[in-house]
Amino acid sequence: MATRYVLRTGEVIHSNRNPEELDVYCYRTGADDHTCLLLSDQSEADFLLRYGSDELNLAY
Repeated sequence: MATRYVLRTGEVIHSNRNPEELDVYCYRTGADDHTCLLLSDQSEADFLLRYGSDELNLAY
């Protein structure tokens, strides 16, 4: 199941990527559901740059 990432703007992105590589605060929202809050502008930029082009269909 994909992890739910919340950007600082409140936007939600679902990703199968490992949150341990990012500056996040994660908590369980269900039996197998996790939500991770990206804690800084830098962690958001890292997430979007690292995962955006392949998984999220974003281009920079």
